[in-house]
Amino acid sequence: MEREGPRLIDVRDEPFEVASPSGETPYFATLIAGLEPIVVDELRKRLPRVTFLGAERGKVFFSSDDGADAALDLLTIENLFAYVDQLVELPSTLDGLQAIEEWLARLDLAGVLRLHHGLHDVPQRPSFRITAQRSGDHAYNSLEIAAAAGAGVVRRYGWDVDLSGYDYDVRVYVTDGMALAGLRLSPEALHQRARVKHAAASLNATVAHAMCRLTSPKAGEVVVDPMCGAGTILIERARLAEPALMIGGDLHISPLEAACTNVEAAEVAARLLQWDARCLPLGRASVDALLCNLPWGRRIGSHTANRHLYPGFVRELGRVLRPGGMAALLTQEKRLITRLLEKSSRRLQVVREDHLSLSGTHPAIYLVQRT
Repeated sequence: MEREGPRLIDVRDEPFEVASPSGETPYFATLIAGLEPIVVDELRKRLPRVTFLGAERGKVFFSSDDGADAALDLLTIENLFAYVDQLVELPSTLDGLQAIEEWLARLDLAGVLRLHHGLHDVPQRPSFRITAQRSGDHAYNSLEIAAAAGAGVVRRYGWDVDLSGYDYDVRVYVTDGMALAGLRLSPEALHQRARVKHAAASLNATVAHAMCRLTSPKAGEVVVDPMCGAGTILIERARLAEPALMIGGDLHISPLEAACTNVEAAEVAARLLQWDARCLPLGRASVDALLCNLPWGRRIGSHTANRHLYPGFVRELGRVLRPGGMAALLTQEKRLITRLLEKSSRRLQVVREDHLSLSGTHPAIYLVQRT
């Protein structure tokens, strides 16, 4: 049976004006840039009454009357915000700072505060912070934007400023001539889950979950992560559909010990083995889905080491994956993995590439199918 993965969507390079259907609460989620189609796919499948409003790189806008608590259960996003307002035709000169202050001083936050209070305690003496991000050519920086926006909020509400023990986190994103304001609803970045113990270069959980979703997971599958590290991918795969068998392996004992701690804490049934990914102790065509965050040659391994590791791994991938089986591979060694997969094209076909921006790096997820 052919698997149905996330559909591609139009991701805009420039900000756009958000228009929400009347009566529906507008939100926006921040995410790892490049995951937008996968996030939208999760939105549509997990929130029955969602309306997708649009996406720009690193953000997805939507409205829903499912409730903010339902949106907080999304597993491919970093943060969830209640949409407040947008300011268009923002000057790039220093006059822009005054425009931002006046804009925040005019904003009525009553609606988004009700959402926030439905999720968190109502503070007796509210405090807040402004977090600002800027992109484009302006005569002011992010700190000056935050100061101007904060002055506007103080004028309107008289809240105390508290950068660490705040009750409300108001975000202001300035891109070229437009500003976007939102109130953060998620208590912390949603990728901070799944791990009790970390290993070197542990994978962001939202990226791991996105990789799992790309393979269109189904119950009863045999799932393998041949370089499992701290076990993040195994834990995220278990959230989607119960495998018949899930195996994680690694060459080194230290990450396997971390993975053991993490899968036990998450109550995930996974077998953990020490092995070499170039020589897997698995039968031919025995694996339904293989998920792997390969070494990038930065914090783990080197480009020279990868030139020896990757060819043997790709050979094993073609051997153990069953016909029709899927693999999601994450790496920054794009030329190397592309060349090897092209050589294996009679057996392994790349059906999709998703290019990410992740903590200053630019890896890609390769979705591969065994032909």
